[in-house]
Amino acid sequence: MVFEMDFNYNMYIDDLTGLPNLKGLYREYQNQDLTGMHFIYVDIDDFNRMNIIFGIDTVEDMLVSLAGVLQDYCGKSSVYRVGNDQFMLVTTSQYICEPSELQRILKTPFKHHHIQYVINASVCVIDYDEFKGDSLYDILKLAHITIDLTKSMGRNTLIYATKEHKERYRRIKEIEHHIYEAHDSGDFFAKYRPFVDTFNGEVIGFEAVSRWILNGELLKPHDYLEIAEWTGIIYDLEMKIFDDAIRFYRSLQDRKDIKLSKRFKAGVNLSLHTLLRIEIKDIMNILTTYEVSARDVIIEIRENYITDHNAYKKVQNLYELGFVMVLDHYSNTTSSLSYLADLKVDVLKLSETLLEEVNKSEEYIHMMAVYKFFVDISKKFDLSVVSTGVENKKDLDLIRELGVNIATGNYFCRAVVEDEFVDYLKTAKKRKWR
Repeated sequence: MVFEMDFNYNMYIDDLTGLPNLKGLYREYQNQDLTGMHFIYVDIDDFNRMNIIFGIDTVEDMLVSLAGVLQDYCGKSSVYRVGNDQFMLVTTSQYICEPSELQRILKTPFKHHHIQYVINASVCVIDYDEFKGDSLYDILKLAHITIDLTKSMGRNTLIYATKEHKERYRRIKEIEHHIYEAHDSGDFFAKYRPFVDTFNGEVIGFEAVSRWILNGELLKPHDYLEIAEWTGIIYDLEMKIFDDAIRFYRSLQDRKDIKLSKRFKAGVNLSLHTLLRIEIKDIMNILTTYEVSARDVIIEIRENYITDHNAYKKVQNLYELGFVMVLDHYSNTTSSLSYLADLKVDVLKLSETLLEEVNKSEEYIHMMAVYKFFVDISKKFDLSVVSTGVENKKDLDLIRELGVNIATGNYFCRAVVEDEFVDYLKTAKKRKWR
């Protein structure tokens, strides 16, 4: 009987820290009225990297130390270890347990064997009264997704969950629920936006982008690609768009009523997942089917992919086969300029955020110099430059002034379906981008 009681007790306790675990949290609060409760979710940043750098023993000591800090921080709270690197504080007094003070305490250096370490942690605060009717499970999921959505802001973030975060969570679950069915039903389709010569207005190619209509609403890649990566379906989705783009390119080449530029090429985007998984023979088979040469196909990959050794090698292989390789969304934020010295790419496609920063910055001259720096660097590495996000005549004049010859953006044409793109090509010569 004593053994059974000990066993049941241990089910709810974390072996390492001695804190109640996730099961303990559910045992305590699952059937309680949560009105007036405040949940403070603490997520350690870069946890897996810490394990690699410092070793498991050191990280476990950090966790024990952190558990003690959280317990001492606020006497009116209950502390739970709800994941490998996540803790939850439950309190009825958010004023005594003030989250910004907790963040300050967490930044206090931790000592292990006379060596000092700093724990970086992001904190999410949920006031249950703003989410009345939600279950404890919903609160935990909301905390997790809110932290994940704000990780792009950097480490040591403090975020208060809002209705907008909850709506984003609901949307993610909806997309997750329908994405397989949408793929099987062929609901994903390609749209095309032109690459335009900024000086003579000639259309010199297109970029194929995926779209999905879910419950009557048009979704763009930023709405679902991350979920597609989580589920692994992104490979099939991107290969479908690749096939659609090459087929459409072939059909344009075969038309007698349109005279394409000799520079006209078909462009597609590949995620890191697809880039690593794709077999060269598979894409060459698609080209063979439609009798298209690799030199007429642009493959765009994100700047941050090239820090992955295997992705780097795959880019080199594709370049050697003749594909036009484009480093997309370039802003030098996730890679070093040294990569450009060795990486075999043809084009640097500047992030549209750079152009946005130029337009909205009070330090216009400074931001112009930054943009010009990236253009000049591209030319020094013998790379063509593409400006993205051209929305108006002012943007066009700016990039012309900097000597950028190729651009995309709504000023020229939004992303459109095949028939609309054909109509655009037929009337493109009549337009004057002055």
